[in-house]
Amino acid sequence: MMCVRRRAPWSHPAAMLVALLGTTAVTLACGGANGDGRESTALPEQDSVATAREVHASLSGQVAPGAQSYSFRGLYAGMTRGQVGALVDPSAAVSASACHDIAAPANGQECAWTPVLGSDSAKVGVDVVFGPEAGHGERVARVITVTRELPLDVDGVQLARALSDAFAAQTALLDKRDASYGRHEAEVRMGTVNGARKNFVDLTVAPHAGRELLTVRLSRP
Repeated sequence: MMCVRRRAPWSHPAAMLVALLGTTAVTLACGGANGDGRESTALPEQDSVATAREVHASLSGQVAPGAQSYSFRGLYAGMTRGQVGALVDPSAAVSASACHDIAAPANGQECAWTPVLGSDSAKVGVDVVFGPEAGHGERVARVITVTRELPLDVDGVQLARALSDAFAAQTALLDKRDASYGRHEAEVRMGTVNGARKNFVDLTVAPHAGRELLTVRLSRP
């Protein structure tokens, strides 16, 4: 059963990546006596370094202009079809065989790749739903889903915590963040629920085939 820890729904957390890079003392399990259901244990040094490197690679690459979208491994909702294609399939821009038309959104298209992305050249799964948007001459990414089977020495829950804090600092559009963390499991949903521009990131970590599977979903309805 997951240990749930929810932040105040309208707060802007200030935690930064440096906290993970500078310490090996991390929170791992439920059942602590400090009032929030957690207890702190020491993560092995190798695992701590590997997790910090995963965070760094996850946040490397392009970012959205004007802090208007969350970015993960150089991808963000609102990228044009050409921009996404140049990043995930540079040899052929956007391969026609990787894409197919869809009914919703209108004039939409869905594409799937398994590119190598990030400063660590990690192989990931990328699925993108493109749709028209006013002011753009070509389709833009409305939903980007990235999956990554984490290395064995990466702590997925601590990765989720660090990415959640980093995402909060990426955009001025953050209104709400809800998160729950357990042993080898994490769920985070954050984004903008007010105003004209909606912007979301959903992050999950779950056990998968003896490892942890990270899924990051970036969306801009």
